[in-house]
Amino acid sequence: MMNFWFLIICFGIAFILQYILTFAQMKSFTAYYSKLRRRGRVAIGKVKGGFRAGCIAMFAIDQNGIILEGGYMQGITVLARVKKLNGFEGKDVGRLTQADCKNLAKPLTKAVLEASSNYNVIMGGGEVVESQSPLQRLGNIFTAKKLKAHN
Repeated sequence: MMNFWFLIICFGIAFILQYILTFAQMKSFTAYYSKLRRRGRVAIGKVKGGFRAGCIAMFAIDQNGIILEGGYMQGITVLARVKKLNGFEGKDVGRLTQADCKNLAKPLTKAVLEASSNYNVIMGGGEVVESQSPLQRLGNIFTAKKLKAHN
């Protein structure tokens, strides 16, 4: 019985710690996003990680789509914080290519290119479709199997 309560207390502490760290991470993201937003519009691209490192790239852009400043958040855990993304200042966000990302990690490259793609979709009058998370895709598989079993 003592072990049961010990486990409950450990899970409670872990939950509270995760909540605090997630709050700190979101505060870091919000502060950096607000900083970029004060400079102009912001183009954002994100790559969901699942069991790999996820990444968010964001760029403050002027009215012509020229990058003024960039930042990114990359990591697996809630310990990831926003870092400055250098080397893109003065480039057109809508024309970024793989070559512009030659020294970046693969998830960061994907996030930068998605920010460019999202910008082009929005400027073309479209709407950015949110991709499903790995957990949502897994749920869809089970839902599809359940529907198939009922038919």
